Amino acid sequence: MNTNSELYLKAIQRMNELRFLGEYHEDREVLDNNGFVVSKLKIDSNLPLTPIQTGFIKNSEIPESVINLLGYVCLLGMYPVVYQGENDGRLIRHVVPRVGLETQISSYGSSLDFYPHVDNPDLRLRGETGFRSPVPDTLSLLCLRQQDNVATSILKLDDILDELSEEDIKLLEEAEFTVNRPASFDKQESIDKLPLLRKGNDGLYVSRFDYHNVSAGNPKYNSVLEKFKRVSLDPKKWVSLHLKPGQVVTFDNQRTMHTRNGFKPKFDGNDRWLLRVFGLFEKCLDEYFLDASCKHHLHTKI
Repeated sequence: MNTNSELYLKAIQRMNELRFLGEYHEDREVLDNNGFVVSKLKIDSNLPLTPIQTGFIKNSEIPESVINLLGYVCLLGMYPVVYQGENDGRLIRHVVPRVGLETQISSYGSSLDFYPHVDNPDLRLRGETGFRSPVPDTLSLLCLRQQDNVATSILKLDDILDELSEEDIKLLEEAEFTVNRPASFDKQESIDKLPLLRKGNDGLYVSRFDYHNVSAGNPKYNSVLEKFKRVSLDPKKWVSLHLKPGQVVTFDNQRTMHTRNGFKPKFDGNDRWLLRVFGLFEKCLDEYFLDASCKHHLHTKI
């Protein structure tokens, strides 16, 4: 169970088992209507130490957790993907504190607050055409180990838009923003002239907002961006989830944002440990994939 192709085949098998049992049949509807859904999955009873040095372990060391997570993602009708240049080509990312990266603002970081953001915001939003690969439609986090007072919080885009004027929203729809590629990617670059908001094909707004990675040079657009930022930091708008081992949250990565408060890891093998996987609602065309025999890696350019 080392390659993404093998993982995907096992995930499909587990999906069929879960479907036969009739579990989670309402979860996709909750996700679509609510923007996120929380469920419970079976995880491995004898977990190894939290992988703080390498940031990952072999899937064979936690087979129940990995297969159940991927099977669940497939059951919800998503296609699991990993992006070229991110996470060493592995479908599963281990969200853990890592020695030496305590102050990096990413899933590896820990001591700093990770403010509201959309993952991979420099890519193509729903409803956009003509450039780059798609922003992940969903992000799923399965908790294996938790620490006190550490929350993953969900912020709904509509709750922010309710605080903005029509003029604000129109400005945010204009292609006047610069987006930096997140720190989790090997290669760093910036993309200019992108809109922060747009309407998807269903008429609902989607966002590429990232508190840490979006900027605007023009004062008019910077002003509305700062307003968006201020509203995003209102904790009354956050749904704070203190996930327990075995709980999994899946959220719409373009219709919500997520955040995590800072914490101090102990690096004793018992630190917070989540598994992350991205999902797409639709399978991409073959031309997007690196290898036709293993259709899980997406190009970040086309």
